[in-house]
Amino acid sequence: MNHKKYVLLLLLTFIIFGAITFLSPTVEAASAYKTYTVDRNHQLSETNEAYEAVYMVRTLSDGSKLNGAKDMFIDSDDYMYIADTGNKRVVILDSDLQVVYTFGSDLLIKPLGIFVVEDYIYVADYGVGQANTDIGSIYIWHFDKSKDTLEEAIELVDVLSTPSSPILETDGFIFRPLKIAVDQNFTMYVINEGTTSGVLMINASNRFIDYFASNNIDITLWERIQRIIYANNDNVYLTKNIPAPVTNITLDNKGYFYTVTQKPLDSALGDNLKKVNIGGTNYFSEEMFVYADIVDAWAGDVGNIYTVTSAGFLAEYDSQGNLLFLWGGKGTGNDKLGLFLSASSIATDSNNNIYVLDDHTSRNSIQVFRETPFAFQVHEALDLFNQARYVESIEVWQEVLRYNSMLDMAYRGIGLGYLMNEEYELALEQFKIAYDQADYSEAYWEIRNLWMTQNVSMLLYVVLGLAAVLITVNLTNKKYHYLTHVGETIGQVKKYRIPREISFMFRFIKHPADACYEVKAKKKASFLTAWIILGGLFVLHILAILFTGFIFNNVIPEETILFKESLTLLLPILIFIIANYLMSSLMEGEGTFKATFINTVGALMPVFIIYPFVIIISNFITLNEAFLFSMGNVVMLAWVGILLFFNIKETHNYSVGQTIVNFILTILMMVIIIVVLIMVYLMVIQVTNFVTDIIKEVILRE
Repeated sequence: MNHKKYVLLLLLTFIIFGAITFLSPTVEAASAYKTYTVDRNHQLSETNEAYEAVYMVRTLSDGSKLNGAKDMFIDSDDYMYIADTGNKRVVILDSDLQVVYTFGSDLLIKPLGIFVVEDYIYVADYGVGQANTDIGSIYIWHFDKSKDTLEEAIELVDVLSTPSSPILETDGFIFRPLKIAVDQNFTMYVINEGTTSGVLMINASNRFIDYFASNNIDITLWERIQRIIYANNDNVYLTKNIPAPVTNITLDNKGYFYTVTQKPLDSALGDNLKKVNIGGTNYFSEEMFVYADIVDAWAGDVGNIYTVTSAGFLAEYDSQGNLLFLWGGKGTGNDKLGLFLSASSIATDSNNNIYVLDDHTSRNSIQVFRETPFAFQVHEALDLFNQARYVESIEVWQEVLRYNSMLDMAYRGIGLGYLMNEEYELALEQFKIAYDQADYSEAYWEIRNLWMTQNVSMLLYVVLGLAAVLITVNLTNKKYHYLTHVGETIGQVKKYRIPREISFMFRFIKHPADACYEVKAKKKASFLTAWIILGGLFVLHILAILFTGFIFNNVIPEETILFKESLTLLLPILIFIIANYLMSSLMEGEGTFKATFINTVGALMPVFIIYPFVIIISNFITLNEAFLFSMGNVVMLAWVGILLFFNIKETHNYSVGQTIVNFILTILMMVIIIVVLIMVYLMVIQVTNFVTDIIKEVILRE
């Protein structure tokens, strides 16, 4: 019996252990990279993993290795074509990454670009590149997939050299093809080394048609000023401004071209990636999130576009150029999946697997990424979105939100579905979460239109009722004078100093000259009152942040820092007052600092009249009536500017010409003061860091 008990106990132990092993969650190794997207503030924020690195190919199935491969292409049958630059050949792999054929080593010199259309393989061969007489070529092969031998399957169709054109001949053009793309009409789009006029458009007969999709010239304001000043000076040599050359090109199945340009960027925002039509019009924003060192782009199947940088950062964008995912990065020499030493090309197959070439001498590999369920849902939703099947996409976007509830594009997709389904209130809520002001405006317009249609008679009655009340009050007040008590009450309040002075400040609106004189001669306002007015401006500014209509409010209240907002509003005003007083002192102005301070603040009084109405109407208008919002702000600022001009004139007793000069010098002095403040700030930071480092070092030594 004891033996049976031991056996039963042993079996029970195995069963429990097996159950625990089976039910325990599988622990997977963390990826070597993180995945990011762009939030509503155009900042990178971490999101769910969109693609997982699954494996790396360093040795091909025939035992050979790639050598500095610069480009690849995947066709509709998932055949991969690689321009194996260092080995001077083309490699064809099947969908399992098994070598099918290698060829071209007897002809190619430096193949840098490859493109395939209807089984025709176009290879851009740079050539030796050592002399002007040595030019590159475009090789065209036909690939017959039904044949079994290399000789039967691969046929050299043509070798194209410099395209024929009188324009190119007169320009001393040297043909050095770097990359190539080909459309269904076999028109070639070639990136040529040193060509800054754009992409070469060459027809099937190798005749140059035109330049295409050139970049704009970026000229700074200072460079423009220099050109104006030194335009006729032969002794001054100014740097020539030439557009950055396009470095790569690809196209999708809808006729759009995607060009890549490598040029410096500020804050990773620019137009280094463009989506252009045959006319060269760019459909992407010139301030989209993009890296400076993009080397290749690839068009996906749902209107998306993939890019890769030389440092190994991969990015996916939607059809409008919005960043969906960013992942990958620079490796350190080991074989960590998902990181690169020197990425050179990117492509995807029919299953949305991503393939990336690493052409570094110590890597020479192909890395493969597989989309996660999260990315699969996003792509499914994008496909429905691009087909304008917004209602059908609602459920898919909701599934996406189960993976990442902070994804703005999902809320926008759901909102568009509700909008098409005429569920405007629900759409409004989704657009607000996504911070999509344009579509929010459309939904609100529909809601407002329905409300006005249903309540037009009530609105008419309200207007007539208000008119009747005003007429009645006006008529009865002439007989009973009951509004006189209101005036007397206001008069009693004005006996107190602060209310009286605040009331006086509104005199600047109608009679600025008289108000300036009374401030100087009769002391009708004080420093305290001016500071109270500035405090009122700050309160009004905060109310604008809180209550301006969503469509016109570009500030997120939850992320507002009061101290920062106070500096943003009050610091420029104070700097202007100080700068104006300093310049007026040098120009023999008659105004004291007190008069300058109070009269400058007095010029801001129209803000209290107009801005509240602007805030109120912003809640009832859409982008179709945005001119009302803009016009209100323009009128307010123009009014303030005019008062400021006349107040300076009257405060310092200047002529119109002297006032203009004083105004210009005040602006220049403001710039100087700001520069000095920045320098002082930086010096304080450096001294603080220096002292902190010394204290830390002393503590550590002890």
